[in-house]
Amino acid sequence: MAKFQLNPNETMIGSGQVALHQKQFLTTKPFSGNIYVTNQRACFYISMVGSPEFDLPLSDIKGFSVGKKALFTAVTIHSQAGENYVFTGFPLKKLQDWLRQAGVREL
Repeated sequence: MAKFQLNPNETMIGSGQVALHQKQFLTTKPFSGNIYVTNQRACFYISMVGSPEFDLPLSDIKGFSVGKKALFTAVTIHSQAGENYVFTGFPLKKLQDWLRQAGVREL
């Protein structure tokens, strides 16, 4: 199982356990894992797989937005390529702060 590792000159801003909601056929399914936000990138590792589901340099992130997923607060990271990564979980207020500290703007 791969483990998150910092690149040279990279510092951790924050990490926590969240659920990534991905489309599976006609519905979405949550995948539990860990999100990492550094001064260079944001990435998410699904717990069962251990490899990154995404690993985006900050320059590839258009911004983030805050909304609702059913009754829960959700944070969506929007990539420059048009991909959206929707997260729920308890550290979402922290995730918003980590993204802001990394220079990602709120949309």
